[in-house]
Amino acid sequence: MYALMDERRKSPIPVSRHRTVEQAGSLNPATKAIVPIVAAVLIATALVVSPWAWLPLGLIVLGLAALPTLIGGAANPEIAEMAGGLLLTIGMAVAAGLSGGTSSPIVFLFPIGVVLNGLRAGRRSIIVCAAVTMAVFVLVCLLEEAGAIVAEPLPMLAILAMQLGVTIASVALAEAEIGHRRASIVDPLTGLLNRHGLPDRFEELRRQALVSRAPITVVLFDLDHFKRLNDEHGHDVGDRLLREVADQIRASLRRFDLVYRVGGEEFLILLPGMAEAEGEAVAEQLRLAIERLGTVGGSGITASFGVSGAEGEEIDFDWLYRQADQALYGAKRSGRDRVRTGRRPLALS
Repeated sequence: MYALMDERRKSPIPVSRHRTVEQAGSLNPATKAIVPIVAAVLIATALVVSPWAWLPLGLIVLGLAALPTLIGGAANPEIAEMAGGLLLTIGMAVAAGLSGGTSSPIVFLFPIGVVLNGLRAGRRSIIVCAAVTMAVFVLVCLLEEAGAIVAEPLPMLAILAMQLGVTIASVALAEAEIGHRRASIVDPLTGLLNRHGLPDRFEELRRQALVSRAPITVVLFDLDHFKRLNDEHGHDVGDRLLREVADQIRASLRRFDLVYRVGGEEFLILLPGMAEAEGEAVAEQLRLAIERLGTVGGSGITASFGVSGAEGEEIDFDWLYRQADQALYGAKRSGRDRVRTGRRPLALS
């Protein structure tokens, strides 16, 4: 009964969007402080060495104006972030290659782009942008001065080594930060999300629902008589049961549904695009699935559910949570091991 399903528990945790939006906002002041330094080098290069340095400067100005809006409103802001970074790094590489190649002052700006990308984006974005930057730079340099590079390859090798070293360090830092964030939003016992990231994620779903005119349903449930089970059989048994329930929930829901452990034995499920009646059916399936887990100490395992849904301007987390909580209270008062919704009068006796 208590065999743990490790494969499902290792499923990806959706932190990318939240991290990207939050990081973009928190790093904007640092980015804006760095821009004048980079701009000064580019302007000097454009005036003294080559007008090609105006290209990355123009892209920087365009990015500062457009990216915050694109990232904040995108369903996949990490893609918008990577596309913007990629466009800028290509422009920087082209300008460096055409303004002196390995002797261009712009070359010394490459690490700044990698580090900022590492702070703002994830591993994939860092690697892609760094690799594309160097590939474009090497290609342009070869087209412009292949003979000089072949005759004296050391400057190019040093630039490649510098870019590789900074990229490796940036990837390590980004992975550590993402791991820390994942640990802060994931319940260590069940592998489900915890309540810390719930308000921000719900707000994202609410905005998407307003655009798509789709409903959102909240399912709130807890295990019946769980405290008694813990007292009689010990916390180890209770913990194993919670993990089994978490596995059962994951196996029963759609890939993009979100499950949170919000209390000891209390869980909350967000069902985007699903109306209350459909959410009621999902809750009933979960109730039966939990029943099928078997018994502990001769007592069957059951759960009580409260369901509440809304659409359009009526989508409000506090209201949906209160409705689902009242429905759950009604399910418990009317005998437990059942599903109640916000649409029905609550049985209080």
